[in-house]
Amino acid sequence: MVPKHVWSKKNQFRYTLGTMTILIAALLSGCFKLAPDMADLDTTTIPYEHPDLADSDTVIESFDTELLCPDGKPSRVHVVYQPTGEAPSAAAIVMHSGAFDYVVEKGTSGPLSGPHYHVEPRLTQEFSVRKVWETLGLQTSDIDPAERNRGALTAVLANRGVIQFLPGNCWGDMWHNEAGAQDNDVDEEGFVRNGRTLAKWTLRVATDADFAASQGIEGLTAPSDTPVYLMGLGSGGRGVLELLRDSETPDIAGALIDSVPDDLSAYTLNPVDFRDEIAGLELIFGSDSLDTIADQSLAIGDDLLPPRVAYLWSSGNPQIPADAMRPAAEALNGVIGVRVNDIREAQHVISNSDRIIAEDTVRFLMD
Repeated sequence: MVPKHVWSKKNQFRYTLGTMTILIAALLSGCFKLAPDMADLDTTTIPYEHPDLADSDTVIESFDTELLCPDGKPSRVHVVYQPTGEAPSAAAIVMHSGAFDYVVEKGTSGPLSGPHYHVEPRLTQEFSVRKVWETLGLQTSDIDPAERNRGALTAVLANRGVIQFLPGNCWGDMWHNEAGAQDNDVDEEGFVRNGRTLAKWTLRVATDADFAASQGIEGLTAPSDTPVYLMGLGSGGRGVLELLRDSETPDIAGALIDSVPDDLSAYTLNPVDFRDEIAGLELIFGSDSLDTIADQSLAIGDDLLPPRVAYLWSSGNPQIPADAMRPAAEALNGVIGVRVNDIREAQHVISNSDRIIAEDTVRFLMD
């Protein structure tokens, strides 16, 4: 049963997997099956131990959802908070990077049996848990070598009393797909992708107590007057844009978009260099949509933006072509409430590797 807390009013994508920590193994071995009537939910709660944390009471609670990963296992959401009874200062949906993968050549033992775009598949629950753990700074080596996920961002948010919801994307869909609304090529792939679905579900759990209770989750929803922020690292930045474009998304106070492959025409207009990436994009977005994929870029218009936006990127990013990030950076530069920062270093995912940058970014968004 979830504890009932009472708030008071006070190549470009391809890398191999890193080493998994003992804590991840413990999480993966746990039991997280939803009860048939959704009344009870098995969870695990452990201390969040990070050198930058000011509050030793911070915990990580994880639970499974009914959305299945392509490997048949339930997708998982992690929540970082202080179980003190005090109302959180804010709520943040933090979406991780690295959510891109597909089966290059089908095998004979099921839709996931062939070789994947990545050497080790990212269409599994195991990957999504590892990636969230890495985002929290609790993994000994990064899955993506271009990243240095030290948990700087999540620690800074925790120190400010922000309750954080970290959905794990096991669909490799850049947070785009939602079954029945924005489908992947199910006939070709043999499985459904639901990254956008999980992002929407997580946001609703964070902001709608009645909905959360209907899912067997009580006490973690932020009070109704709590400011809500969306934060996306790498491909997670596209998850931020998906939520901002969704008509059901509640008011958002601010957004962090860090190292996002925003304008995907940087890939589609260069088929020689990005043949493998384009093949995956066709499965996620549909081949007919790729001709107009640039229309989804932030460079097209800023009418969907919340009051504060931090757009971080690096023209020296070794994982994302600069042309996928530069158009939005140029379009957003000078817009009221938006801060654009090009660090010009060989780095992907900036805010989660440097405590000073993380503190400065969060201060801009929340103060």
